[in-house]
Amino acid sequence: MLRQGEFFGAPVVARELGDFALSIWSYDAATSIPWHAHESAYVTFVVRGAYREHLRDETRSCSTRAIVTHAPGEVHADDFSAAATCLSIECNRRSDYDEMSVVMQSASASAIGDRIIAELRRHDVFSPMVIEGLMLEMFAEAARSRVPTIEPHWLRGVRAMIAANFDARLTLTALAREANVHPTHLARAFRRHDGRTIGEAIRQSRVEKAKERIVAGDALCNVALECGFADQSHLTRSFRRITGMTPAEFRRVNKHPKR
Repeated sequence: MLRQGEFFGAPVVARELGDFALSIWSYDAATSIPWHAHESAYVTFVVRGAYREHLRDETRSCSTRAIVTHAPGEVHADDFSAAATCLSIECNRRSDYDEMSVVMQSASASAIGDRIIAELRRHDVFSPMVIEGLMLEMFAEAARSRVPTIEPHWLRGVRAMIAANFDARLTLTALAREANVHPTHLARAFRRHDGRTIGEAIRQSRVEKAKERIVAGDALCNVALECGFADQSHLTRSFRRITGMTPAEFRRVNKHPKR
């Protein structure tokens, strides 16, 4: 069990504001954090990069701009395939959200994370009260995300189409036509159930396929064309945005000996 204030990684900045301890941490690519738990409930905002968090009964993906809430004593381990920067917020008192454990990826939740970072940087006498309000907003978002909603049957087909046609020039209108729904309805439903836009899903699908081709040893210029990117520069920009590293850096980290 880690005591309050103990984390892995390299600290960038740390400060206590009222009932919350806020800190920003930097993690190198290929970092593995062994099984551990924290005494207090805490929140992680993935500012840059991504990692996978292993719980006793599941593994959850924590990508850029995701917010991850943790209940006190929750045992977990983390693997960073790319360099990452994370904001950690520890709750120094018992509260109604101590049992929350969820991954959120939504514009509203990420905006709260941005505001907390801004408050950490420009802290003043009002900051503890501001942080308290922002944390209440964040856990309200977490509670709302746990309320089950019925997913429309056609949404699975849209996801399958995106995965199968990652290299095609997909449009919202074309996807909506295939699903037999209005484009606006598709956009709203997709974001509500997936926590991301369709454009973000398409980009993620292309990057995931690019990872496979990069590890296989394909030339980056060919990977870009095969995975639906305009050119190698476009691949690099999108790849870095999602993974926190360039394709070349990812290849070095995941290099396997040739058979």
